Amino acid sequence: MTAFTIGLFEGREAAQRVRGALVEAGCGKDAVVIFGKEAGDGLVQELVERGVKAQRARLYAEAVGRGGVLVAAEAEDTDKVLAVMERFDEKEPEELLERGAEQIERAQSIEEELRVGKEQTTAGKRLVSSVSEREVEKPVTLREEEVEVERRREDRRLSPGEADRAFREETVEVTATSERPVVSKEARVTGEVELRKQTGEREEVVRDTLRRKDVEVETVKDQPRKR
Repeated sequence: MTAFTIGLFEGREAAQRVRGALVEAGCGKDAVVIFGKEAGDGLVQELVERGVKAQRARLYAEAVGRGGVLVAAEAEDTDKVLAVMERFDEKEPEELLERGAEQIERAQSIEEELRVGKEQTTAGKRLVSSVSEREVEKPVTLREEEVEVERRREDRRLSPGEADRAFREETVEVTATSERPVVSKEARVTGEVELRKQTGEREEVVRDTLRRKDVEVETVKDQPRKR
């Protein structure tokens, strides 16, 4: 369950810093509201509706009218909200009202600090296989037989027995043997590439430029006014 927590600060700049710290601590941006002089008479009613007692609400509204700025936050962890507000010099409304119309101006000294963290990145090497083709030639000697046909003219008388055999149907066959190339392929491993990961440490010096804002006090001399 969320609770309504308010804190009073001396100026809008301080209130803006408080709002930023509350958002950074986990409060939603819409859950943190800043009330300044522009809130007017409606501020009292706004605070009463949020659970602030009427007398206390009028004190806060009067302090805002004197230049204070109110930061209101709705959050479940009120202790965290109060801890953040206390870091920025939270004021009580009576404290600002006692000062009356006192004018306060502030300037801050600011210095940047270098913070170095680490993050993991991923890189490496990848083995990618590709297949290529090439034309090769290899000579081979093949043995080949041929059947030759030779015709000769003869003039010879056949005997009656030879004549009977000569007019019988018959088939004479001569076969020739030839060689032809037979191709086969054999895959052989010719090399190997291996990836190996090793873990080590290295030192690196991080350099950056830091800014610093200093405040000096100067005396303003009296200057005659022109009439």
